[in-house]
Amino acid sequence: MHFQKFEHYGLLLMGELATGEFSHPCSLAQISSHHGVSVPFFKKIVRKLRTAGLVRSKEGVGGGYMLARNPSSITMWEIIAALGDGAAGPDRTATACPVNASCLPQHIRGRLSERIRTLLSTISLKEVAQ
Repeated sequence: MHFQKFEHYGLLLMGELATGEFSHPCSLAQISSHHGVSVPFFKKIVRKLRTAGLVRSKEGVGGGYMLARNPSSITMWEIIAALGDGAAGPDRTATACPVNASCLPQHIRGRLSERIRTLLSTISLKEVAQ
């Protein structure tokens, strides 16, 4: 399984938010300097995570970003689906089968992707952030 750049840094960001007290805001500048990634890039990630209802923001002094829910209720699949194109895993590179409509490699990729989705749906952010 290969994570895209957005997914990779989105998982890092969510891990950072989960390891702190999830009800206290954390600035993107802090997270950015810790991982050597630009603040504008993290803003793009946060925008997707907010749209999915996974993070929220607090404006003003002492503001920043925090998890929208308890980390035990956020699954790895929710994060991947929010950040990616929904095609995590081996199915991401699937192309039309040149031979026929019932292509065995496509069938295998599809089954692997479904298993990956199922597995990631059972793993919480809290589990991996500990």
